[in-house]
Amino acid sequence: MMQKERLATGSLKLLLVIIALFFLFPFYWMLSSSFKEMSVAYQIPPEFFPVHPTIGNYMKLLETEAARWMLNSVGISVVTTLAVLVISSMAAYALAKIPFRGSKAIFSLLVGAMTIPTTVLLIPQFKIAVSLSLVNTYAGLIIHALASPYMIFLLRQFMMTIPRELLESARIDGCGEAGIFFRIMLPLSKPGLGAIAIFTFVASWNDYIWQLLIIKDTSMMTLPLGVATLINVESVDWGLIMAGSVLASLPVLIVFLAFQRYFVKGLTVGAVKG
Repeated sequence: MMQKERLATGSLKLLLVIIALFFLFPFYWMLSSSFKEMSVAYQIPPEFFPVHPTIGNYMKLLETEAARWMLNSVGISVVTTLAVLVISSMAAYALAKIPFRGSKAIFSLLVGAMTIPTTVLLIPQFKIAVSLSLVNTYAGLIIHALASPYMIFLLRQFMMTIPRELLESARIDGCGEAGIFFRIMLPLSKPGLGAIAIFTFVASWNDYIWQLLIIKDTSMMTLPLGVATLINVESVDWGLIMAGSVLASLPVLIVFLAFQRYFVKGLTVGAVKG
């Protein structure tokens, strides 16, 4: 029995390693291609490992507006994340801990809004942005993502797990709603806030369709959108494109590796019954 269990465990581990390598190969190919010359990128059979690596693609990338695109991406993602944290935490606290008439109806509408595909909302959101003169502005990139039903739902579910007795004790001691929110709810909701912050940052960083609709000026583009403009239909410099893709992927990869446990927490926080 022990030998069979070891064999089954070893087989499972081997299968997981094979699956991991399968999913990691595109990232490896992107990274290795960023160090290849253009002639080598079209070579058949391809070089799976760059024999003569070069940083020329990254040097050519610096000659573009990549630094400005990176700054735009960082600024927009950080501001969007902070704004979503503020709005989502206040809305979640009201729905989770403050009883008021219509709270259940509002929460039902919130859950219903989560079922609407984002692509369906692109046209009405764009029309609103045009009417408010938000096209080709940084505000237009940020405002559309501020009220996220999914983030409010996740944080509301997390706050429901915090004992109501803590809040009642604070009220008896004379603490107001603002004090309860800032001194009790927010410190105890750090795992949920961390998960929401990471999800929002990654979603804002990887946003492409909305940025493509709103931004017209090259200097205002974010890094994913700017890298896409480097593609020339007549002659595609894959080394340059891969270098830009590596640069666009690094921040998200670093955030994921640094806050991996918050991703796991974010996947389970919505499972709490509330």
